[in-house]
Amino acid sequence: MEEKKSLSQFKKGDKVRVLSVNCGRTLSRRLSDLGLFEETEIEIIKNDDFGPIIVKILNSKIALGRGEAIKIYGEKI
Repeated sequence: MEEKKSLSQFKKGDKVRVLSVNCGRTLSRRLSDLGLFEETEIEIIKNDDFGPIIVKILNSKIALGRGEAIKIYGEKI
């Protein structure tokens, strides 16, 4: 099993299980409404060294800013 790291550290194509979301109530609620919360399995669609990180959750794609992605931790599956 891989160690826990922030979403910004994963590469395109990685499948990730979300372990924790360490952010304020507003962002946490927004992410939860989008389907991103603990134990969710997501896929990294785009993660260049700049700009937003795009993740696939179920059949949806969402863009996360780097500041948001740094607060979300997961492990590769």
